[in-house]
Amino acid sequence: MSLHLHKLKSFHGRKGPLLLIIMDGIGIGKADETNAVFRADTPNLDKIFKSDLYTQLKAHGMAVGLPSDDDMGNSEVGHNAMGAGRVFDQGARLVNAALKTGRIFQSGVWDNIVKRSQNGGTIHFIGLLSDGNVHSHIEQLFIMIDKCAELNLKRVRLHALLDGRDVGERTALDYIIPTEEKLKKISEESGLDYAIASGGGRMKVTMDRYNSDWNIVKRGWDAHVLGKGRKFPSASDAVRTFYEEDPKATDQYLPAFVIADTSSAYLQKLPICHFDRREKSYSMIIKISQSLRSFEMTRLILKSSTSSPIGKIQDGDAVIFFNFRGDRAMEISRAFTEKEFNEFDRGRLPDIFYAGMMEYDGDAHVPPDFLVQPPAIDRTISEYFCAEKVKTFAVSETQKFGHVTYFWNGNRSGYIDESLEKYVEIPSDRIEFDRAPQMKAKEITDTVIDLLKSGNYRFGRINFPNGDMVGHTGKMEAAIIAVETVDKCVGELLAVIKETGGIAVITADHGNADEMFTIDKRGTKSVKTAHSLNPVPFIIYDPLYQGEYRMTDLKEKGLSNVAATLLNLLGYEKPKDYDPSLIEIVST
Repeated sequence: MSLHLHKLKSFHGRKGPLLLIIMDGIGIGKADETNAVFRADTPNLDKIFKSDLYTQLKAHGMAVGLPSDDDMGNSEVGHNAMGAGRVFDQGARLVNAALKTGRIFQSGVWDNIVKRSQNGGTIHFIGLLSDGNVHSHIEQLFIMIDKCAELNLKRVRLHALLDGRDVGERTALDYIIPTEEKLKKISEESGLDYAIASGGGRMKVTMDRYNSDWNIVKRGWDAHVLGKGRKFPSASDAVRTFYEEDPKATDQYLPAFVIADTSSAYLQKLPICHFDRREKSYSMIIKISQSLRSFEMTRLILKSSTSSPIGKIQDGDAVIFFNFRGDRAMEISRAFTEKEFNEFDRGRLPDIFYAGMMEYDGDAHVPPDFLVQPPAIDRTISEYFCAEKVKTFAVSETQKFGHVTYFWNGNRSGYIDESLEKYVEIPSDRIEFDRAPQMKAKEITDTVIDLLKSGNYRFGRINFPNGDMVGHTGKMEAAIIAVETVDKCVGELLAVIKETGGIAVITADHGNADEMFTIDKRGTKSVKTAHSLNPVPFIIYDPLYQGEYRMTDLKEKGLSNVAATLLNLLGYEKPKDYDPSLIEIVST
């Protein structure tokens, strides 16, 4: 299908470039102490927010394809909506529908999973254990576990990645305890063997993205597959221990853990006084057992270093990665499915059947097998630009580079037309971002200024990750610095837009730094690391503006309206099925 855009009759855009600036995680929140955006010194944003060419956009819930308006937006669906110009049902909604109808259990992929179990293998579920509904949802996992029990599939193991980012920062036990209780009940009532086998915080274990730090994936591999890691009798014991050892620890940064056999029969078989003097824990064992005068405590300590992991992934098993969002699922999926793999030493590659909840990369087909079809996003604005031979660029640092490329292009890897597009990725720091809240904003800005001044590009899109990535740490002072950094960089870019006779559009994909903590009725403050449900700003900065267009009075305004607006600002009509533009051209 050939794509074509029609020119507007009375507005042809400016001679200079059009730049879309996405201030990730900077929404419009309450004007109070909870809001890092409000508390930050932002002279540049303050000025343009007073423009007549300003409005607010909905960036969460059904406006971006999520199941309900209680669902926070995220960078994946936000960039999908902006780049596609329409709203597509997203992962959470698609998975919910597949589970509700039972269609998910009627596929050949599910049949292969069942066969592995019936032939003596274990079914392993790996994914984010929370109800954040950004990467996964615990209720979707529970439905699949219930189906396994209904089919009398003998052995299930869960490898639980802890959230603390899309939900409260120390809420892991709110999800682990009900999960442990559910698995225990199934095991006792049905004579099956269901349990949590390993886990760890999402930012330390398994869920890396954009090749930022493969050590994160390796830690997950070591725990889930090889059973290597600090051992505990249960996941809840692991989390409680981590909390006690570091009262400031938050779930997303907890280290990997492995669950070891703690059955009473097993413990009673342990030799009470047989210690290996080479073990580092030897002196600790003697000291504690003497002070407590308890052989049972000696057994408990011994088992933590000598007992066997209960859920290593072995030949003949099946693995389901139950996250529906793709960015933090692709690397671990590659590790399980690629025979030729060089990112880290896997130690061994078990002969398993691996399935993702969805296909996380439609171009690279990662993974090859999946349970639910992803949204079929077509005719993105980038495809139209390439069809019209419009030269464009996309710039961000590693943490959001995939959003201005892969997600913007409708979950499509690589270039659409490399002769017309330039993608620039600036490597992100490999640290917790509250330690350097400026991130790579200056480097992004300097790169974009050079591209704008080159005169080679008609359109550019960039993402400043600061408001989101620093917002996720829950550190208010760092978030304020992050927002002020973005404001300074926006000011520098607007000066170049004025110099080059162009237009800038400033918006965000969702909120985050605009709601850093909540205050209950008693005045108790609770840190909030998740995205907000707040609207996001939308501003057109056009130094040559003389009333050629005006903001529309659309009843519903969302991120999917951005694409048509960009096309209008470049002098093109929108495709007929794109959502309406946020501007209307004034007839002359």
